[in-house]
Amino acid sequence: MKRSQRLMGAVFTMLMSITSIALAGTVTFPKGAATPSETCGECHQTLYLEYALGVGSDNHSANRSIPAAVSSAATAHATSKFTPLASGGDIEWCRSCHFAGAFNIPGKDTLGKQLPNVVNAGEISITCATCHLTPEGKVRSVHKTKNAPHESVVEPALQTAAVCAHCHVDITEKRIVGGQYQTFLEWRDDFKKPGLGTQQCQDCHMPRTVRKTAEDSDAAPVAVGRHLWTGGHSSQRLGGALSLSIIQRDKEKAILSFSVTNIGAGHSVPTGPNARGVYLTVDILDRQGVSRARKEWLFAPNFSARPDDNAFLEEDKKLSGYEGYAQTRADAQGTHEPPVRAGEERLLNWEPALASGLYTVKAKLRYTTDRFKASLAVDEKEMGSSALLITNK
Repeated sequence: MKRSQRLMGAVFTMLMSITSIALAGTVTFPKGAATPSETCGECHQTLYLEYALGVGSDNHSANRSIPAAVSSAATAHATSKFTPLASGGDIEWCRSCHFAGAFNIPGKDTLGKQLPNVVNAGEISITCATCHLTPEGKVRSVHKTKNAPHESVVEPALQTAAVCAHCHVDITEKRIVGGQYQTFLEWRDDFKKPGLGTQQCQDCHMPRTVRKTAEDSDAAPVAVGRHLWTGGHSSQRLGGALSLSIIQRDKEKAILSFSVTNIGAGHSVPTGPNARGVYLTVDILDRQGVSRARKEWLFAPNFSARPDDNAFLEEDKKLSGYEGYAQTRADAQGTHEPPVRAGEERLLNWEPALASGLYTVKAKLRYTTDRFKASLAVDEKEMGSSALLITNK
């Protein structure tokens, strides 16, 4: 009986092996980059849960739907079709990322955004296939796969900033310091070239863990990047980006400097859309805890190649469409500090008018993904704080 069982087991194993070989490469992707991520999630379950539900991250946001019994929220890629930019699906510039077709990863010397073929891109937005599917219909991966149900190709560039450069840079190849949508160029020019570090985008935003890429596979676990892309909605990522300190330059006078240093980001802070902003708020309290002076600075990208300034509001009336709306909105807020570049220390000086006495200076950094909202409290996160006891004579 035992011998018979062993024989049947061997036959079953052989049949399963033959079936696996027969199935290898049989799955195709007729919808191209518009293939729903749920399709990939049938096999790549953990990766899909990270991408679609944010399982294992701290990507909390009041603007996102959090499924029951899950302590996180979906990634920005999974929810990208709900963003204002995505609503302009017929605009080539927006579609190139939010409804992208399959694209080739730019070479290391290729700059700027490469507009893909968007024929098969519908209203599905950013999916697994957006990054992993080649224009030839093969699935690219960092690791060599055996008996996969689809054609696969090894692509080391998936672990480099080149794949991120497809979307996270303006359509132009020219760096606009302080401008929006410059993230890849900020990393290249301010972080990589000066030698601040060797990290690629994935090293911070996709930290690796050891696991199977597909749960039902008989392959051994390998190092896999977590598909969470923690960034502007992650308290952990924001908390390690900037350092803040207060300096009293004269021990008997309220001559203050505030040091804001980009120590943890491989790009400017804030980066990306011009709606993102970092506020430095300073309160000076007397011995009774009453605020005697207050000041605030805003760090944000500019909408265009020039600084935002309300002096241009009259000129903005000549603009039309979204450009007119967005430029006017940015200029209406007036001038602000440019983003803090990778490795930069920004010193902001202030000499408040104070009576003689003992004071506590409290400074706080707050981040928001939309500085144009009527109420910033809805989406803001604290990035850091500092306090200093001073004497003014």
